[in-house]
Amino acid sequence: MLTKFRTQTTLSVPDKRGQCFVRLRVSAQGRIDLYTGIALTPKQWNSERQRVKQGCVVNGYSYNTLNETLDKQEQFVRDYFAQAATRSVEPSLQDLKSRFNKKFKIGEEAKAEEFFAAFEQFRAQQERARAWKKDMVDVFERLQKSVEVFKPDMKFSDLSVKTMDAFMTHLSKTMYNDTIIKNLSYFRQFIVWAQKRNYPIHEEYFTFEPRLQTAKKQVRFLTREELDTIYDLDLTYDEQLERTRDFFVFQCYTALRYSDLKQLKHDNIHKRSNGDYDIDIVTEKDEDRVSYKLASRAVEIYKKYKNMLLDDDLVFPVLTNQKYNAHLKDLGKAAKLQGEWIDYEYRLDKQEIVRTPKEDLSTHTARRTFVSLAHASGSTLDEIAMITSHSDVTKMKPYLKVLPGATDKVIDALDGKAKKKRGRPAKNKT
Repeated sequence: MLTKFRTQTTLSVPDKRGQCFVRLRVSAQGRIDLYTGIALTPKQWNSERQRVKQGCVVNGYSYNTLNETLDKQEQFVRDYFAQAATRSVEPSLQDLKSRFNKKFKIGEEAKAEEFFAAFEQFRAQQERARAWKKDMVDVFERLQKSVEVFKPDMKFSDLSVKTMDAFMTHLSKTMYNDTIIKNLSYFRQFIVWAQKRNYPIHEEYFTFEPRLQTAKKQVRFLTREELDTIYDLDLTYDEQLERTRDFFVFQCYTALRYSDLKQLKHDNIHKRSNGDYDIDIVTEKDEDRVSYKLASRAVEIYKKYKNMLLDDDLVFPVLTNQKYNAHLKDLGKAAKLQGEWIDYEYRLDKQEIVRTPKEDLSTHTARRTFVSLAHASGSTLDEIAMITSHSDVTKMKPYLKVLPGATDKVIDALDGKAKKKRGRPAKNKT
């Protein structure tokens, strides 16, 4: 049976000279770009007919000769799939590309031009292989756009230390170091993938090891008094804000991430014989199953929405993450939360102080509030991790630095020793 495939002839991103490579894009349970060996300017290309414009001469070759070459290349692709069907062999886009390059003598120079085509192929393949969710798809799409803005004619052979330093400086215009480090890590994933497929990576790239100062951030959580203030707010005048408050408080008492809150179903909550309620859910991020008793305030909020009929048996009519976070800021203002969080961010080697009002609540604030209040109440980090699904409890240690009284005990102990010394009676001299 002939595998379904589709071809489209398009132009690559223009280089500094304004020239584009003509590429033959083949889609068949994936996608790959075949470089035709033809380079021209956008003005010489008929995008509707996907051929060189009539009357144009490119590098000494007439439009007729170039279009005949494109016809032969498209026929080669059709023949490849037809032959695979005849032999009952599963066609491979990588095999097609290898045969195509050999047949039409597409050399290393053209292969080096395939940077962005390879990036798109990498994204498509990884999205399928790793079952990327939308947030990860968006991360790599934004990264590719950043590279395109930085250097529209980027080639694998350009990836010297000097180029990577310049790219890092480019990223710093809109990113702090922590985000730059993440993006460079994602970029490296692509380059390692390309290296395994024999793309001509500049040998200096793998010696590029930037050392960037990371941020020093305060752990943003609510005190018990602040949480009580939000819980006690009269928000009957604004249904959406009241729901936002309920969802946020539910998170503060369950440690659920937004991704788990929005997928929470009635089947995830069970009533015990003694009247208590349990929650049992597989977390979306970690795919870890957690089960524990619901706090009394969480039960109260659950009962408030228990009889609401929603699609897919969902418990809460949760908004999109963006709208939810926007309403949380309105909630912080309604609660009149005072003070600010002070973070020390870095942009390359320059330190910047970032001040954020405490009223700027987010879904992350709820989870951190749960950890902080639970530990302050005497629970160990290992016990808390059984609920939060932290695989590494050391990731929760920053919470210890900000808990009320955590450092006071050290100072009180020192003061106690000092008082003891001062209180000793002087020895009588004889």
